Amino acid sequence: MNPKIKKVIDEIQRTKAKILELQTLLPELERKRIDMENTEIVKLVRSANILPAELPAFIESLKSPKNIVSTILPSISNDDDYSNKESHFTEPQLEN
Repeated sequence: MNPKIKKVIDEIQRTKAKILELQTLLPELERKRIDMENTEIVKLVRSANILPAELPAFIESLKSPKNIVSTILPSISNDDDYSNKESHFTEPQLEN
């Protein structure tokens, strides 16, 4: 057999073996990732000191963008420093 053809056949066999190895490894890596994500979620929920009965309502409240903003950002309209004043932001100036 031509040595070049033999070399290509050997390379094909090595490549197929590597693909089989990686196909076996991939599901295990995906399971590890999911386990790590789940562990992180559990830690976050526990750190929030939320009772299990309160968790569904808490998650539902996070689905609403309005609730997320009001939870994360203080209400500027109720802040005496900002009420009835002009915006502290200015329009960007475009160069000609």
